[in-house]
Amino acid sequence: MKKKISLGLILSHIILIIACILTIIPIWWVLNTALSNRVSIASTQISLIPEGFTFNNFIEVFRNKNFTLWLRNSIIFSVGTTLLTLFCATIAAYAFSRFDFKGKKVGLMFFIVLMMLPITAAMVGQFRIFRTFGLLNKYIGMILLYSAGAMAFSIWNLKGYFDTIPKSLEEAALVDGANKLQIFLNVILPLSKPALAITALFIFIVPWTDFAAAFLFISDPDKYTLAMGLYQWASDPRNIPWPLFAAGSIIVAAPLAILYLVFQRYIVSGLTVGGVKE
Repeated sequence: MKKKISLGLILSHIILIIACILTIIPIWWVLNTALSNRVSIASTQISLIPEGFTFNNFIEVFRNKNFTLWLRNSIIFSVGTTLLTLFCATIAAYAFSRFDFKGKKVGLMFFIVLMMLPITAAMVGQFRIFRTFGLLNKYIGMILLYSAGAMAFSIWNLKGYFDTIPKSLEEAALVDGANKLQIFLNVILPLSKPALAITALFIFIVPWTDFAAAFLFISDPDKYTLAMGLYQWASDPRNIPWPLFAAGSIIVAAPLAILYLVFQRYIVSGLTVGGVKE
């Protein structure tokens, strides 16, 4: 048995090491290009250290007025979507978790159906609605669009986590004289930090990295996001500034990596506990 277990551990470690190498190689290649002074992404020589190590590419990216505009727009879309969705989803999830009302089960099943449908399936209808109400090329329009897309997952995940919080804590708070709002703010929310953190992270990722919806709903260059801006840089295959493109890509990916590192202790508990069923 020990030999079988040891062999299984060795094979699993080998597979994981290979997977890590395959994952790291593209990241290293982009980072190598961003920190080098060459003008092409390809090279006849392979070196672990970038050729002509320099940070000038990152400096040039931040000096580009268009890039700072794209960065500002992406921050507005992502932060606005995260705050709006988390606020609405938290209240709705608490209601689904703690109160009984007509249509509760139907509503939860409706959220599951929404999560099963691809986002692109609704884009044509959403575009016509946005055009009718004049929400195209508007910050509030994109925030509403992304919030609507993230609402079903957010409510379901938070509702599952709220279900795990013992109701006896709320009953004790009621005995002490607290009202429903005080219980929600002072008892439920502090205990739900893991679920709130991971839900906010998943909400933030979508508008930060999205290209399809932004490309369809935004035509004003002043509202372009980072994904759209980087696409513009790479739109002409004969004249792509690869070092700048690589530096911009790293800048786009860096906030997500930092957020994952900050909230990594919440990720497992927030997803596993929040994914339970009644």
